[in-house]
Amino acid sequence: MKKVLVFLCGLCLVGSVYGASPKDLIKDGTVVYDLPYAGITPENPLYFLKQLRDQVKEFLTRDLIQKSEFLLVSSDKRAHIALILAQKGKTRQSVEVLADAEEKAMRIPAILKESKKQGTTPSEKFIYTLKLSNSKHREIIQELAKMLPQGQDEEVLSALIDLNQRIATELERL
Repeated sequence: MKKVLVFLCGLCLVGSVYGASPKDLIKDGTVVYDLPYAGITPENPLYFLKQLRDQVKEFLTRDLIQKSEFLLVSSDKRAHIALILAQKGKTRQSVEVLADAEEKAMRIPAILKESKKQGTTPSEKFIYTLKLSNSKHREIIQELAKMLPQGQDEEVLSALIDLNQRIATELERL
């Protein structure tokens, strides 16, 4: 009886985590979502090889769900790189990398809609992860806005916030 009770409590806890919305996973003003390891950053002379590898891998991936998963990881890595660069004081470069991250993330909803037309739908867990990632990207954009000197790249950051909001709207339609 005790084992059954422990099992049922465990199921309730797991269900409550997966049943929560992205807004429920915000603690102390930060989103509870871990970004993947960023790897090498643009300051490394071999960074162009990483970009080339990512482009080739994206091109060769034909399964649309796998392509969207790859774009999510790639976008999250770039967002993490932007955060690292901002902490090092390279704010202009971090804004450029963050813009690239948001552009990659913007391509995901269109790919998922195309996959639905072909008869394959993404899992609810993946959609949930996309929403969490989008919330984390918004948080990074806001952090970056605080780090930038006043007047520097304000237009770009406001465009990034708008793009992030459009992504969130597209994700809600999935």
